[in-house]
Amino acid sequence: MRTLSHRTRTLLVAVAIAAGTTTAATPAQATSSLATSSLAPAECGDWQVETVAQGLEQLENLEPDGEGGFYLSGDTKVYHVDAAGQVRTVLDGVFAPGGLQLDGSTLFFLTRQDGKLWSLDTTTDEPPEPLGSFPGNGLLRLPDGDLLTTWVGTEGGPSLGLSRYESGKVTENWATVPRSEGLALSPDHQAVYTDDLFTGQIVRVPLDNPNEWTVVGRLPGFLPGPDDLTMSQDGMLYVTAHIEGAVYRFDPNTGASCVVASGLSGGWTGPSSVRIGPNGDDWALYVTAFDGTLRRLVPPAGVDLSPVER
Repeated sequence: MRTLSHRTRTLLVAVAIAAGTTTAATPAQATSSLATSSLAPAECGDWQVETVAQGLEQLENLEPDGEGGFYLSGDTKVYHVDAAGQVRTVLDGVFAPGGLQLDGSTLFFLTRQDGKLWSLDTTTDEPPEPLGSFPGNGLLRLPDGDLLTTWVGTEGGPSLGLSRYESGKVTENWATVPRSEGLALSPDHQAVYTDDLFTGQIVRVPLDNPNEWTVVGRLPGFLPGPDDLTMSQDGMLYVTAHIEGAVYRFDPNTGASCVVASGLSGGWTGPSSVRIGPNGDDWALYVTAFDGTLRRLVPPAGVDLSPVER
């Protein structure tokens, strides 16, 4: 029988805590009234769901390779899936790889079981280089080259909020957002967005004053379990609801949301990460899930999915 991974235990804890939690996260200053408002969701339209690759390990995260393919993190492996859907293993025997970020030919990734940050030159066969202890789950490279990470706190040790890696120096709790999971950069590069696995809240963190973060809304339902998110150039967030098995579009300006796709292997095998990537001459959402599948979500006509420019 397969033992539960750290990540699966995290989600089990999320259910237990959420069932007994009545107080949502509160930022250092005022919380947006959208955090508790009940807004009617907008209509997302008819999105197509396609399978790109399947039969892989429990997938945690993905990162576009700039050539129509993706890097994926599994239980113990880092994969590469090319534009034609061909899969190869880039690294094996890895200690629970998490967030992935590509800078040129350098792939940064986190290992959650030993709390380290690594860099891998994707053009050579050299082993990855450790950059130091840096506990984290979600990972985001900022335009200035700094790295941000999230650490929800249920995979060992307390929540560290958002931490920042700058020139070899780690600032833990750079933003004291509790229970953060995913990270997405705003189109104006002035803020990042993150999500709360337990409460379903979506949080905006200004980069110039990170502890003045605000809750801009939440996903509907009792326990959607937001796991990761990405942002389009037009300012819309796309959020994976892991436990619900859905992907939402969320407007951080109004708090309104709608379901892009549902029934994506919910519960413990649900969607874990989402990114915007090319689909021919247009764009689509690409979603990993714990069922070992990479899916492509193709939007209806008129939806602008252009990614945030770095």
